[in-house]
Amino acid sequence: MRSINRLSIILFVFAFGLTMMSNTALSDTSAIWIRNLLHEKNDLIVHCKSTRRDMGYHRLHPTGSYNLLNDFDDSDEFFWCHLWQGPNFKHHQVFNVDYGNVWEAREDGIYLSDIQFFRNLGQSVFVYGWDVPLSRASSLGSSCISLSLLVSSFKFIFFIMNFGNLIFSCVGI
Repeated sequence: MRSINRLSIILFVFAFGLTMMSNTALSDTSAIWIRNLLHEKNDLIVHCKSTRRDMGYHRLHPTGSYNLLNDFDDSDEFFWCHLWQGPNFKHHQVFNVDYGNVWEAREDGIYLSDIQFFRNLGQSVFVYGWDVPLSRASSLGSSCISLSLLVSSFKFIFFIMNFGNLIFSCVGI
C-alpha cells in the first residue's frame, strides 16, 4: 500500500514538472513587460500592436505593469508599442519592443532593463526619449543595444582567456 502511495506521488510530481516545462521553457512564447516608473499620479497609456494583432489601449497607474505575451511562431511578426504620459498625455513615443523584454517608462524617457550586461549590474539603460522623432530614437536604441553587445563580447573574451589560463595551469603547461 505504501509503495502505491509513493508511486502516485512520484508520478504526480513528474506530471506536474512536465506541465510546467511545457508552459515555460519549452514554449515559443516570451513575455514583454511595460512598467510605469513615472512619478506619483502620472499614469501611462500603452497601446501595443503587431503586424497582425492589436492589443488595445491600457492605462497603467504608477508602479503598474502591462504584460504583452509574444508568440514566436511567426518569425516575421514584430511588435511595437505607443506610450503616452504627462499632462493630458501629451508626451509620446513609439518603439519596437522586440529588442528586449522589460521596458520602463520614466520621466525622462524609456529604459530597457533586461540587457544581459546591465541586468547583472541591476541597472537599466536609457533607450528612447519622449517626443523624439522615431528615426533619432531608433538609432539611439540601436546604439545602446550595440554597446551592450560589445560589452558582453568583451566579457566573453575575458572569460575565455582566463579559462584557457586555468586549463594550462591545471595541465602544467
